[in-house]
Amino acid sequence: MKYLDLCKRLRQEAGIAGDGPVSVTGQTGQMARVVGWVARAWGDIQMLRPNWLFMHSEFSFDTDAGVRDYLAADKSINDLDQWDENSFFIYEKAVGESDQNPLPFKPYSVWRSEYRNQMNVRADDRPTMFTILPDNKIRFEARPDKVYTIEGEYKRTEQVFASDNDTPTGLPDKFHMIIVWRALMYYGTFEDAPEVIDQAETEYDKMIRRLEHEQLPQFSEDHPTLA
Repeated sequence: MKYLDLCKRLRQEAGIAGDGPVSVTGQTGQMARVVGWVARAWGDIQMLRPNWLFMHSEFSFDTDAGVRDYLAADKSINDLDQWDENSFFIYEKAVGESDQNPLPFKPYSVWRSEYRNQMNVRADDRPTMFTILPDNKIRFEARPDKVYTIEGEYKRTEQVFASDNDTPTGLPDKFHMIIVWRALMYYGTFEDAPEVIDQAETEYDKMIRRLEHEQLPQFSEDHPTLA
């Protein structure tokens, strides 16, 4: 469901008279609250767990010869919250994926202690590890001597609903109603309607358990969880 559809469904479940809202913008009074509750509910669900699978995306970008540091936005990654440090792979672009191997991560404090000295006089070469700077830039060691393709995963920033056609990014369609049930809890609290809160909490709790089962990583020594 789109943002506007979610708002209309909330109005329906709440028993609010009418057939609105007609848009998520320009609303006042009760319809403005409906729009706000839905947006708040989606934000709360995204922030409920730090490792939702639906909030992770894959990336792929090419290095530039002689360039050590890379900002996500410069590689068309505009919704970065956190890199998944255990997911990076590298291969020489001219050779292709047959050259691919994992690229290890070192914490910035380790890199700074072991590699910061004379970093710009070392010979360029194929990167054998990377670190993440305090400003979220990726820094390779060694500095790339040619074009390499880097692939991996990252956690996206929270999506903020803004327009009628916004859809919950990454959230499977079958879970869209969880946003409505969460928002209905806010409505029930506002209206001091305990029977509405009870209904909303019952439906929300059932659905959140299913969402957690499907959208949280499995814990395994062989498969480290995402950050």
